[in-house]
Amino acid sequence: MKKKVAFIGSGLIGSGLAVNALLHGYEVALQTRSRVELMKTRVDHILNVFVENELCSAEEAAECLERACFTTSIEEACEGAFFIQESGPEALETKLALIGQIEDAAASDAIISSSTSKKMPSELQTGAQHPERILVGHPYHPSYLLPLVEVCGSENTDQAVVKDAVAFYESIGKLPIVCAKERYGLLVNKASWDVLNDAKAAVFDGCCSVEDMDKAIMFGPGLRMALTGQIMTIALGVEGGARAQAAKYGRVPSHDDEVIADGVDEEMADRPEEIGRDEESVSAFRDRAIIEILRMQKML
Repeated sequence: MKKKVAFIGSGLIGSGLAVNALLHGYEVALQTRSRVELMKTRVDHILNVFVENELCSAEEAAECLERACFTTSIEEACEGAFFIQESGPEALETKLALIGQIEDAAASDAIISSSTSKKMPSELQTGAQHPERILVGHPYHPSYLLPLVEVCGSENTDQAVVKDAVAFYESIGKLPIVCAKERYGLLVNKASWDVLNDAKAAVFDGCCSVEDMDKAIMFGPGLRMALTGQIMTIALGVEGGARAQAAKYGRVPSHDDEVIADGVDEEMADRPEEIGRDEESVSAFRDRAIIEILRMQKML
């Protein structure tokens, strides 16, 4: 049996991650202030999604439920847990109170990771007994399906704790990335909010309807970005790749262009061979995947 993991504030995000942990063999405690039956129903629904899509068997799902503890008690949830995911309301005072209760109940070497979207790790460490063991681990909804978790610590966070958090998320099937500096919105939320704000501005300015704006993202850049990100997507749109971008747009290549080109090369080399490791094979994979997505969208 693997170690115990606790999820404090098991709403949509916490319940989703809890199911990932259950499916990877962990003993899991899910805590909520009062809505225990709703929490159980949510976990059962997520497991049914996995069963219906043949990602696990009905027997595996049933076994997962046997290893799940549902409680309103933070003390009961945290007892014996080596990793604690806090997913409470986005109010600093509430989160600090929760973290205080977690520290009182948990082992002194337990990692406390917050799902917060907007609070900095340094803020969450205010008044903490063990600030070096507190960080942000921000997943994305639906958290049980989307692999990404952004991990970020402050200057006070022990870097070994950051590495251990990354290892935990990997152990439950996630793809963690590290934001090396505190930054409002971290990496992805900042980019997502910028796109959202610009999309809303286009609607408010009378440029388009909400539907057309969403279609523009869904059937344009969004299709590509899901497969090759943003920087590689743009590089693939230039014959010769990232190193040819400056010349294409009439600029003199700069040091920044070289940094980006080197990064794209590294990204290419890190990709699994089956999804392409050079411009030709990555483009071929992208095209196949876009065709499948468009078929699901009834566009082909």
